[in-house]
Formats: sequence, C-alpha cells, structure tokens
Amino acid sequence: MRIGLSTYALNWAFGVPGYPVKEPLTLSAFLELAKKWGYEGVQIADNAPLLDLSQSERRELWKLANELNLFVEIGGRGLEPDNLERHLEIAVEAESPVLRFVIDGPDFEPSVEELPRILEQAAARCAERGVILAIENHDRFRAGQFASWFDQVRSLYLGLCLDSVNSYGCGEGFRETIDALAPYTVNFHLKDFRVRRQPYMLGFLIEGTVAGEGILPVGRILDQLSEYGKCQSIIVEHWTAPEASVEATVSKEMQWCQFGIQNIKRFI
Repeated sequence: MRIGLSTYALNWAFGVPGYPVKEPLTLSAFLELAKKWGYEGVQIADNAPLLDLSQSERRELWKLANELNLFVEIGGRGLEPDNLERHLEIAVEAESPVLRFVIDGPDFEPSVEELPRILEQAAARCAERGVILAIENHDRFRAGQFASWFDQVRSLYLGLCLDSVNSYGCGEGFRETIDALAPYTVNFHLKDFRVRRQPYMLGFLIEGTVAGEGILPVGRILDQLSEYGKCQSIIVEHWTAPEASVEATVSKEMQWCQFGIQNIKRFI
C-alpha cells in the first residue's frame, strides 16, 4: 500500500468556507509539499475541485506530478451520472487507478433502495475506462448497507474508500465499521482522532489528531486490510480543530502532515 496525502489533510490551507485564508494553497504547491514531506502520492478531492481548472492547467499538474514521481488519485462528491463522467475523464487524464466518490452531493441524496442500481451503472461506466470506483463511507449510511450493495453489484470496478472516522456520524465506531468493510476496501482514509470528555463532564468530544498519535490502532488496521490484498493506498486526512487564527491553523495542519508520515512509516 502506497502512502498519499489528501487535499483534505490541508483543509484550512485550501480554504474552509467562511474562514478565508490570505494566500490559498495551490495544487502545484500541494504536490511539491507532499513530495518534500515524503509522501508517495496525493489524492485531490472535492475541496480542491479539478473541474475549476482548464484542461491545459490540469495537464501541467499531471506533468508536475510525473516529474515529482507522485501517484495521483482523484476524488469527487455527488454520484450523479454527469458528475461521475466529468470526474472519470479527469481520472483517466491523471492515470488515477481509483476514483473516490462520496455518494451524496448538493441536491442529491438517493434513497437506499435506489443505490444498488446507481452503483451498478456507475461501476459499469468505470469498468469501461479501467478505473476502480471507490465509494466512501459517509454519515448517512451504515457499514452493513455498503456491504450489502457491494455484494449485490459484485464488480471488480466497485470498492470502498474506507474512512476511519466518518461512520461515527451514523452511530458506528471504527471497529465495527472496519471489520465489516475491510473486505471491500480499495482505498483507506487514515484519519486519526481522540475522544475526550467535555470540561463539564457531560458528553464527549471527538477531534482529529496527528496520524499515529490518536486512539486509532493503525498497525492492526493495516494488517487487516493487507489480508484481503485489495487496498491500494493509505491516504492521510485530518480533522483539524481551529486555532486563534486561520494562519495558525494552517501552520498546525502542515505540521501534522509532516509528523504523520513519519509515524505511518513505522507501521509499513
């Protein structure tokens, strides 16, 4: 499994809505930082939308990635046919082996009953282009539902982008999520975290931390994924809590990127 850096590891640097950064990070600078810090590749997701770039701008980006010897993976959100097709074309351009997608998007939240058909059609389109569709587990659906859909569709071009923390949004912890979905996983979002009590002792707060320094049993998870032999990449993401200023938060997440890669390498 190769180690990559997601644009979602540098949320604040690219710009979080409502919290403008003076000099937003460019994708070319992102690639150069990933190389400098020791990552083998990158995943460019929907918080740094490639659809906003011209084809010539994207070609320059792929040229830079090739010069830096970085693999590139593409990510999108909103699994509608036209949106999938646009992202699939970019994935082919970038020679991305997987196309990570969150099912839901703006004004698009298909029902549980619709999803087997939607996933089957999407997987068939990806099969034509030789790209594996990696569906990310997100808040609205439970692990068992994802597993059921993959079992129904049974395509070599449909798998899971396993996020280690997202399923807390639907009341499922990382152990049950990973145990249920490891057999389908082609792409792993390593997002470490910690849980602490609120100061008034009523309730807990889940917050991100440096990869390898939280409560996520990284070594055990990587061993578990290795058993199935399908997971192609470990992609680092962050839930970075804000500091007093956006600039201080950007500095923190950049430090997390540098510390995290060193921690992960101990498990590989």
